[in-house]
Amino acid sequence: MYTTQVKTATLPVSRWLDSYCTPERFRDACRACPDYGRVWSCPPGVPDARTAFAPFRTVYLVGVQVDYAPETIAAADTPERTEALRQASYGVVKKQLLSTLLELEKAVPGSWTVAAGRCEQCDVCTRREGLPCRRPDRMRYSFSAFGFDLGKLAREQLGLELLWADRGLPAYNAAIAAFLTP
Repeated sequence: MYTTQVKTATLPVSRWLDSYCTPERFRDACRACPDYGRVWSCPPGVPDARTAFAPFRTVYLVGVQVDYAPETIAAADTPERTEALRQASYGVVKKQLLSTLLELEKAVPGSWTVAAGRCEQCDVCTRREGLPCRRPDRMRYSFSAFGFDLGKLAREQLGLELLWADRGLPAYNAAIAAFLTP
């Protein structure tokens, strides 16, 4: 169905912010997203990146490339089937990546994770009902929430070109997360 490749990079947080964090460039795209104001990991209400990351000196980037087998790409022949295949592959990898980094947070005092994509800890986020997050111990903000240019970051630091498909699956998807340390 799929295979994975892991790619990593390390850089100073100051360089990471200066080179890749441009929230003003992505603000309108965030507002247009269906998750805007409906998921705790998404704007509005996300902390300012420079303030949130001020305690950290080093960022470890982790990219997991999910390569689809040709038969998996061929099987993605309807929007429903595509989403089911994506969740059974990329969705699983993304959740495993977050779980691994959350375990690493326990081992590295003062560390923090930036998630690959929006939070998916609950089937329906409590933010929609105006209630507090049910899983604040596991909820992490995404790169997009802070306004990072993920395409540029993936290309320049991980050697990954992000792919998109109008229909079906691309050759691969990439889950990109960050682990920050003081």
